[in-house]
Amino acid sequence: MYGEFDNIKICGIASAAPKRVVDNEIIAEKLGNRRAKKQVALTGIKHRHLMDKGQSAADLSCVCGEKLLNELGWNRDEIRVIVNVTQSPDFHTPSTAMLIQKRLHIGQDCLAFDVNLGCTGYVSGLQIISALLQNTGGKGLLFVGDGRYREMMEVPTTDSLLFGDGSSATAVEIEKGNPLFYAQKTDGERYQLISVGLDGTLTMDGNAVLLFSLNEVCQSIRDMRQHYSILEDSIDFYILHQAQKLILDGIARECEIDLNKVLRSYEEYGNTSTATLPFTICNNVDEIKKKERVRFFLCGYGVGLAWSNVVLDMDTKHIYPIEETDFFYED
Repeated sequence: MYGEFDNIKICGIASAAPKRVVDNEIIAEKLGNRRAKKQVALTGIKHRHLMDKGQSAADLSCVCGEKLLNELGWNRDEIRVIVNVTQSPDFHTPSTAMLIQKRLHIGQDCLAFDVNLGCTGYVSGLQIISALLQNTGGKGLLFVGDGRYREMMEVPTTDSLLFGDGSSATAVEIEKGNPLFYAQKTDGERYQLISVGLDGTLTMDGNAVLLFSLNEVCQSIRDMRQHYSILEDSIDFYILHQAQKLILDGIARECEIDLNKVLRSYEEYGNTSTATLPFTICNNVDEIKKKERVRFFLCGYGVGLAWSNVVLDMDTKHIYPIEETDFFYED
């Protein structure tokens, strides 16, 4: 499924991670098996940031949102849409997006809701908020973030070495002359390849996910470039879901992408699920800000199974480094 908008301006991106840092080599040593040590080497994930009890993804999202609103100088009564993409909400009901609206003192003329998506959460979230803003007008905030992975550390496994916690906020508004191109695919027949049960148990078929990444995901990147006649030289950076080093290197090889264009954040933050794409942008802010305006090719893939791409241009002025914080609300 392909689509495009001609009026979506990405005004700014901010990200936040917990202060608590976990060293994967130490955890692998404690697990005491060769597979764990080998996984650290293959994935390239050296550290991850995990929340302490009391902190949630919503806390980090509000830190990001407050940063963006203050820096952009937005009137909070002009925000019409809040989309919060998360797999670890603060409540079953109401939507955590409503808690974010309260904390950020955003006006009542606003639609706020959660979306349960994983690795494609950011690119799909951009599509959702872009479509809604066509009708509501005004401005919108897209939040993505998860904070479930500290629970895995109570009984760590080799799979738990992949995941970290974090959140991000993206400010979006309607403005002509800002195209956003997208492509989206979903295959629920393979939902069991990556799943987390209601009891919190993670199930993942790593080999099948690797093959999916190197086949369907790579083909979607090639198809996207061909469908929209996107020249390779026009793309400044590829922002790929930060599954692990092995997969990112494989996608770059199969799609003939210059490795210097493939930005990374997994080494320090691991796979932060819905937040990996904006995290990667914010983690490489110094390199990105060498230009005043850049073109990103965003690619999310994983849970669903789902895979989705977005190509957009944005000014780099309001992209901010990842803030590491132990702040949490007491409301």
